[in-house]
Amino acid sequence: MKKFIAMFLLLMAIGLLAGCNRTKTLQMLWWSDGTEGEVMQTLLDQYKEETGVEIELVPVAYNDYEARLATMITGGEAPALARVTEGHLNNFKANILSLEGVYDESGFTNLFFNADGDVISLPMDITANGMFVNLDLLDKYEVNYPELGDPVWTWSEFETEMSKLKGKDDVQAPGIFDHQAHRFMPLFYQNGVKLWTTPYSASNLKSAKAVEVVEMLMRFYDEGFLPRDAYITKNSASLFRTGQYGFHLSGNWNVSGYQNLEFNWTVVPMPQFTNRATILGGKSLAAFKDSGAEKEAKAFIAWMAEGEQHDQYTGGVPYLTPRLGATVNYGDFADQYAVFLDEIANTSNDYVQDWLNQVMIPGMYPIINQFVEDAASGSEETALELLTQLEADLKAVAPTS
Repeated sequence: MKKFIAMFLLLMAIGLLAGCNRTKTLQMLWWSDGTEGEVMQTLLDQYKEETGVEIELVPVAYNDYEARLATMITGGEAPALARVTEGHLNNFKANILSLEGVYDESGFTNLFFNADGDVISLPMDITANGMFVNLDLLDKYEVNYPELGDPVWTWSEFETEMSKLKGKDDVQAPGIFDHQAHRFMPLFYQNGVKLWTTPYSASNLKSAKAVEVVEMLMRFYDEGFLPRDAYITKNSASLFRTGQYGFHLSGNWNVSGYQNLEFNWTVVPMPQFTNRATILGGKSLAAFKDSGAEKEAKAFIAWMAEGEQHDQYTGGVPYLTPRLGATVNYGDFADQYAVFLDEIANTSNDYVQDWLNQVMIPGMYPIINQFVEDAASGSEETALELLTQLEADLKAVAPTS
């Protein structure tokens, strides 16, 4: 009997030790615009092989992403890790772990900090707005367009050329803008309009040049140059993939997302009013409080910050890298990425800083999204009235200090 009890206790101890060594599965909330989910899964498989730690990729559609993340956090089921935008970082920063000391932040650009000055995410890519074009349609209907190094066209010249596509049997509309408003916001900078003179008390949103930009957008939708249904269905990338639109104003991630289109496409310089300008953004990895796996989440971020893994991600997608000094081979899409890099190089730092000020406003993205949706949907309000409301809405939620 004593031998039996001793053996039983030994087996119990072995079982307890095995349980202690067993690491629970971490969740990483994720959305994909192209192949980045597949690339990240490869890295997660590699991480499990090296460390024994399993991280489950939980895909969520982007349109539902922020609501899903908010529900998980408020429900006490925060994910250990999540892919995040600057908007997510701003809106959920109270729930995000400090990554101070987790990785060498001096090796990265596009960092995001909390109120204590601690970095709270690992930048995974930087983004810029740009103009995709359907070369098959443009060549068929003799639409002239500039290439990198050519004089940049104005919005007026752009409209004249792309209007050659109107009324064609195989064209639904000359082109599409993404339904996310921050794809439209660079047009203010292209017309010399900083959004804020003094954040967040004095803006230029009611200036004549700002009104000119919004009036042009409203006319584009009123005249069918841009289709209203892209804002109703919120699927501009899917529409462009049909091959029935001449252009798509979107972001550089679609260089990855458009790899297998059935028509020829490229990226050309965006039109301008008086300036060239884009908006810088990017996606990051963040670790969340109260997930029960805070230590493991930080360990993974430290691993992803290493050059080998980080470059494997940005080169595999491929995306513009925020890792300073990195050399990424963009392969067959080097020419397209060169245009995005040129857009970034021709954007004044004043506009970059102005947009960073804008991003710091909690809830800013829903506000500007509603503003542009109103402009696109045939609102009876004038451009000035819409801009006046936008200014009031932003000031109402802006930081007070």
